[in-house]
Amino acid sequence: MDSIPFRYDPTRCALVVIDMQNDFCSPQGSLAQRGFDVGAAVAMAPRLERLIGLARAADVRVVFVRTLHDATTDTPQWLGRIGDEPDAVRTGITCRTGTPGADFYGIEVDDDDVVITKNRFSGFVGTNLDLTLRSLGVDSLLFTGVATEVCVESTLRHALFHEYWVTLVEDCAATYSRAAHEASVSVVAQNFGTVITAEKLESFWSALSST
Repeated sequence: MDSIPFRYDPTRCALVVIDMQNDFCSPQGSLAQRGFDVGAAVAMAPRLERLIGLARAADVRVVFVRTLHDATTDTPQWLGRIGDEPDAVRTGITCRTGTPGADFYGIEVDDDDVVITKNRFSGFVGTNLDLTLRSLGVDSLLFTGVATEVCVESTLRHALFHEYWVTLVEDCAATYSRAAHEASVSVVAQNFGTVITAEKLESFWSALSST
């Protein structure tokens, strides 16, 4: 493994896939129906699917983090988080438990993959993500998915605070505004971790099969 930087060493890293779900990514999902531009997520999905396949071939652990919301997790503070009054509760619209909108979009989960369910932006809040990663011997996380500046960046920041090495795979993450995506990439690179492309990871992991 000497030729592979330690952050991307399959013996210590995991590929983390955040919120690749219909409501966030599909043109038929709830966000698209409310006017969000999901074009970047749609275009990114095949690239991410390929990277997931490469990760599995290189024995990199793949961890899917999905969002679910229902009456057991919908607090007034959560639903009213962008309101001006404490009772300005809005109806949850994304990834409702048991609905097609919560299903995965553009990717397939294998039996050997890990699936973590979260109810907030960060995958570490109220979940066993940290325990799972520690148990697997993982200390470096490669982040992908949607939305770059919301759930991806929130989980990435939280991972650093839990003492993981963190990396953003910039062309396997997407959001609804190019400016927001680029700002998040810049913030990560300046303050939290490294930024890499899927092509660069492929060059590292593909070399394993030829050694």
